Amino acid sequence: QYTIVCIKAVVSTQSTGGNIAASAKVAPPPDPFKLTPELMPEAAAVDPKDLTPAPEEPAKTNPGSFEELPRNTKEVIAKPFEGCKFTWNKMITDRFQATHTINMSSFKPATYKFGTTYVGSKKLGPNEQYPILISEYGGGMVQFQGIHSFTKQVQAKAVVHATDKSFSMYQADIGYKGDNFSAQITGVNASVINPQGIWVGHFLQRISKKLSLGGELMYQHGMGAKAAFITYGGIYKDDKSEFVVKTGEQGTHLCYYHKGNEQVECGVEFEYVKQIGESVTTFGYSIDLPKGLSKFKGSIDSDWSVTGILEKRFEAFPFCFSLSGLLNHKKNQAKFGIGFTIG
Repeated sequence: QYTIVCIKAVVSTQSTGGNIAASAKVAPPPDPFKLTPELMPEAAAVDPKDLTPAPEEPAKTNPGSFEELPRNTKEVIAKPFEGCKFTWNKMITDRFQATHTINMSSFKPATYKFGTTYVGSKKLGPNEQYPILISEYGGGMVQFQGIHSFTKQVQAKAVVHATDKSFSMYQADIGYKGDNFSAQITGVNASVINPQGIWVGHFLQRISKKLSLGGELMYQHGMGAKAAFITYGGIYKDDKSEFVVKTGEQGTHLCYYHKGNEQVECGVEFEYVKQIGESVTTFGYSIDLPKGLSKFKGSIDSDWSVTGILEKRFEAFPFCFSLSGLLNHKKNQAKFGIGFTIG
């Protein structure tokens, strides 16, 4: 019995040694870049407060002007014209352009307007050059508009309307664009010496990447009366849609814009004017057909007005043909227009 036990012990030791040798052959070589437990630094204590996500910082992108918040929605809604309209745009130089416009209608006398556009050499961006000077004369009225950016942040604008006898309207504004906000002051027929006219102040602040909030203060002084109105508003937008709200003592303005793809856009606008107690809701859409060089805009509102505009461009010639139509079922009215644009 003793002999058998010794033999078993020797066999067991040999078997164990065989396994160790086999495992030594299979084991991979140590990683020279892996730190051993002796060389690894001690783990520092982690504060539970450090594990909470940091608050989202406002995006450093200018939100635009408070006045132009509903711009995308308004551009989708069709703006009809009546009668026959002919426009000729002539490039004199690479910075100067002349425009001739003739309007003919059975409801209004025919008018001719001559306009000029000058773009300066100060370049602030790919499509931004200043100053911009625009003028138009026709129908016994002269209109002038000038826009200039002194820096990327500061921009000024002036508008003057004058008749043959006197100035009918003049407007001046100056705005500042920060990293995530914009501010603007506008004066319409305003005078600093004699307090009169209309003063408007705008401010818009970007709160997050999708949300911007702001307000407008309008002060009117003239004809022995003073009045001030405050309007609050904001915009929430993502990659394809945006929602705009403006509300105050004068009324409420709501806009929704959605871009389906590169060819299709649509928008809904609701506007309530408190002074007259009326509201209008308008739905509009725009379809761009790049292969056919055509664009169609259509709209319908709560006043039962249906509007459609078709624009057709020609690839071989700098020519654009337009058709406009408006039909009001409630008032039994219809308006049609045809337009030609060269250049």
